[in-house]
Amino acid sequence: MKLCFGSFMTVLKLCKPKSVKQKLLCGTVLLSVAPLYDIRNEDGTVHDLLICRSNLSPQVTDKAPTADAQETVGYFKKNILPLLDANKMKSGILALKDIIAKDNEIKPDVVVDRASGKTKADILKQTSFALEEFLAGLFLYTASVVNNTAGKSFIGNIKAEYIESFDDRSDEIALVNTSSKPTTTALTVQEGAQIDVVGVETLITISDQIAKLMVFEKPEKDMLVTLLTESNGKCLNCGNALGIPVRNKLPSSKCEVVYLTLSATESQGYENAVALCEGACAKEVEVMSVDEKKALLASKRRCAEIQAFIERTESIRFPKEIETVLREIHKVKNLSELEKTDLKDLVEIEKKIHEPYLKDKIDASMVRLYKKVKDICGRLEQEIGFDTQMFGEMMKSAQILLSSGLKDKPEITDPQEFVIGLLVEKLSSQVGQQHKDACDIIIGYLVKRCDLFNENAKQS
Repeated sequence: MKLCFGSFMTVLKLCKPKSVKQKLLCGTVLLSVAPLYDIRNEDGTVHDLLICRSNLSPQVTDKAPTADAQETVGYFKKNILPLLDANKMKSGILALKDIIAKDNEIKPDVVVDRASGKTKADILKQTSFALEEFLAGLFLYTASVVNNTAGKSFIGNIKAEYIESFDDRSDEIALVNTSSKPTTTALTVQEGAQIDVVGVETLITISDQIAKLMVFEKPEKDMLVTLLTESNGKCLNCGNALGIPVRNKLPSSKCEVVYLTLSATESQGYENAVALCEGACAKEVEVMSVDEKKALLASKRRCAEIQAFIERTESIRFPKEIETVLREIHKVKNLSELEKTDLKDLVEIEKKIHEPYLKDKIDASMVRLYKKVKDICGRLEQEIGFDTQMFGEMMKSAQILLSSGLKDKPEITDPQEFVIGLLVEKLSSQVGQQHKDACDIIIGYLVKRCDLFNENAKQS
């Protein structure tokens, strides 16, 4: 094992909610010491760092050695902890300790935590952690003295199973909340009692440690941002739009985090948290049956899965001209005078689409809009250089990536309809929800026009 930036970030990546993208997490970490180095939109750069294919930019490595440790700790508490799943962090800490222990190039007296000044030997004995301090300290170490590509031969061992292997030992770790430490410690001594100086100092230390030993809880406002992003900004109970958060700011719509605990002993956390309309839907939870709560939690997990599926296609970025195409489609979609298309003139998809509902839906849309969409694409190819064929090939690549993940999801009984929905979500996530209906139309157009589902189809 090798402690490097890639292994450090891979552990954090495996301890984040599914809805938080790895490029956001990685980019936000690097901004802690290099505020002008923003790679949160650079899929390839982040991927290369996480697999130890490349080293950190000098913009980071030049500044990390002289960065103010306490300022970095404060930054991590404010900006990094909200991007992590608090329920996984004890296992994450044990994984990082294991990596440090197995890195034979780190000698016992080397200071590895550059925020607290703890050496490798100290960390291996440590059981109580201020999460923001520990993570900030390890980041400063990996960014200051470690060649990231040195971890290339080891990084493949750090997988979800590796993190999960520490779950049974999570009670070995205590997470402390540094903000709860009192500024002064008051001791009441009975008049006339004799207490030596060493005894007072020991009591003060013990008192401070007890005050710090509080389980870290993710702030509810950050939980709300995560849940709303996951559910596409909708109430999981009624489906009403609650607003999509922008750059981790809270949406203005009235909504709240509700915990769907199924027993009196179950703790509240990300796994049983949902975002609901403030008032009506939130109050309904009080009278919900266990089965109704389970159904709502199943919807939550499905939303998280959808985001995870879409994350598979992060490296695929559609040409910016597609927004112009969708805007044109959006303008004409409800025009009554559109020239209809004879189904016989369209590519037959009987063998390509197996779900009857999906086939009928695409056919109904294309009878009205196929000719117009084809005209729009043809005209914009000339006017703005929009490459329909390239766009179709990119969408095909996204479809293959998404379909490959369905093999271990037997509960999805309508895989083609599911993938079509994901393609629409993928496209609308880039161009904006205001064009979602147009995204639906152009995906149907591509199904008719080219080979999206592994059957030979002639271009019409």
